[in-house]
Amino acid sequence: MAAAEAWFLGGPVDGRLMAVEVTVDGSPPTVVNLPQAGFYVGAQDVRAPAVEHVYILADALDDTQIYQYRQPPASEATD
Repeated sequence: MAAAEAWFLGGPVDGRLMAVEVTVDGSPPTVVNLPQAGFYVGAQDVRAPAVEHVYILADALDDTQIYQYRQPPASEATD
């Protein structure tokens, strides 16, 4: 698996540097979807549904790709 180094800005992975799998032609993807799941802790522990966070390729700095968090529309955020 070939990968490029990427810097993520905004959202749940803000400021993290991580590898991103490149496309077949060796280019970084234009969109990265990062699913995140968790648990609600309370009187009864309930697994939360996975939420997909979307990052868009915004720029490059030397050999590091920079992805910017795409805030979901208000209608998606409240569903």
